[in-house]
Amino acid sequence: MGEAVNPWIHILAATIWVGPQVFLFVAAVPALRTVEDTQVRARAMRVLTTRFGYLAWGALAVLVITGIANLYEHDLDVDVLFERNFGIIFQVKMTLLIATVALTAVHSFIIGPRLLDMQESVADEAELAPTRRLSIIISSVNLLIAVGIIFCAALLSTTFALE
Repeated sequence: MGEAVNPWIHILAATIWVGPQVFLFVAAVPALRTVEDTQVRARAMRVLTTRFGYLAWGALAVLVITGIANLYEHDLDVDVLFERNFGIIFQVKMTLLIATVALTAVHSFIIGPRLLDMQESVADEAELAPTRRLSIIISSVNLLIAVGIIFCAALLSTTFALE
């Protein structure tokens, strides 16, 4: 039963990582856009995205740590990581992980704060539009990558069971 703890924490962290992304993308941000008072909307968006940022970065750190621990628990030979189906899927998953960390950093530290500052300064909609569009694109791609990582994890678990 002890061997289930690390994978469980890994799955829990993945849920915490992806679930709020879906919530923000599908419900929270569209709902906040209906708030007519721009100052209230900007303040609510800052609080929501700041708290999500802490949660997201924490979950991502736990995912990386438990992912490494999962490799050690299975006592995989390093050669397995670079051969056959397992190795290919693992490499794709790691590439997607690097991409999501990079996109999350760009959005968390550059695009998101810029957009929030512009919204709080009551910038003209024409000024906001390009930054908002970039934020939506980065968030959408990041969500798709996260779903891809989960798919790779499912493939890895079944491939590992078969080998």
